Amino acid sequence: MEPPESGTPESLEAPTQCEKVGEPMPDIAGFGGLLGLSVQAFISLALAIWVFFWTKLGRLDVQHPEGTVEHASEKKRLGFVSEILMVGNDLQMITGIALIITALADWKNVDLYHLRLVFETASFVGISNAAALVCWTFVGAKLRTAKYRHRKFIPAHWTPRFRISYAFAVLFLVLTILLEIRLDGWSLTSEEPGFCYVTTGTAAPGARHPGADKLYVAITAAWLLIILLGALFCSAKFRRPLLILGGLQYPLHLYMMIRLRADNQPFLEGEETETGWDFGQTTATILLGLAIGQLIRQGWKYIQFERDWKAHGAQYALTQHDDKSESTVSLIEEGQGQNQELRQTSGGLRNARGTSPDTGAYTEGYEMMRHDAGA
Repeated sequence: MEPPESGTPESLEAPTQCEKVGEPMPDIAGFGGLLGLSVQAFISLALAIWVFFWTKLGRLDVQHPEGTVEHASEKKRLGFVSEILMVGNDLQMITGIALIITALADWKNVDLYHLRLVFETASFVGISNAAALVCWTFVGAKLRTAKYRHRKFIPAHWTPRFRISYAFAVLFLVLTILLEIRLDGWSLTSEEPGFCYVTTGTAAPGARHPGADKLYVAITAAWLLIILLGALFCSAKFRRPLLILGGLQYPLHLYMMIRLRADNQPFLEGEETETGWDFGQTTATILLGLAIGQLIRQGWKYIQFERDWKAHGAQYALTQHDDKSESTVSLIEEGQGQNQELRQTSGGLRNARGTSPDTGAYTEGYEMMRHDAGA
């Protein structure tokens, strides 16, 4: 899609509002997809703010010495909070990256309206991820002990979750640059659709286009990238300003997304619609349901843990909720760590026991069965 030639004569009655917005693109502007991303982003941001205030109140401090029951219970609480904090965030980031790639794959032919809509949606996804990431990193630092630090096989800033954030930042920067380029071709008089969009509720009356749009995109994009880089690399003392900046920007992009879509829907041309529930919209809504279900499940486990602690003490709460998920290490990192550890220790175990690990496990199980039978 090429912009109109500069030599095209203007009509005597030039339009004051965009009339040829473009054609519907449900993969980008479908109701289900936007709803799923916006709600997941809100959940991530709300959980990050909750964890921030929890740390300020001292509820997440590790105060007892390592090796005590109280210390283990405090670490268990941190594990619950860490799992709750990142509920749905990884799925949200992957979906947001997929949305940006969809727009970039054919950016020259995507309507300017839809390209701007992708920018707004990706912006609040990135903001909520940054807020969740800065608190998750803080909780993870408290959760890791010396036992896990010397077993860390992946650098702290090169874990899968960080790599997803790096990929998102790069793709968002590319999206911003291409949107700025496309805005240079803004035209209300073009015979072809897709070179403008309705700005009734997203710009001040009398604002000059595309200058106002380009300025808005540049400022908010820089704002997001600063917050995201701060979440990735800054220390814990910057948690408060990062959360405040993210909390202010999220409602801005959410409003822009909703108003931009509402104002431009009536001007779309074509038989296809963006209000239907096709495969993409249904999938996004199902993913949202999974995230909410996971939040409810993890939240209920945490509530039970706190209730047992208050009613029966740390020892009882720890035994009732004992599991193997005590660290914030991802499944990929845990698998790599276990594989590395098994390679290093398997030979020593065989030499020390004089038998294979499987035989030792079998013998131990057999002895336990004999003991139970005798009892």
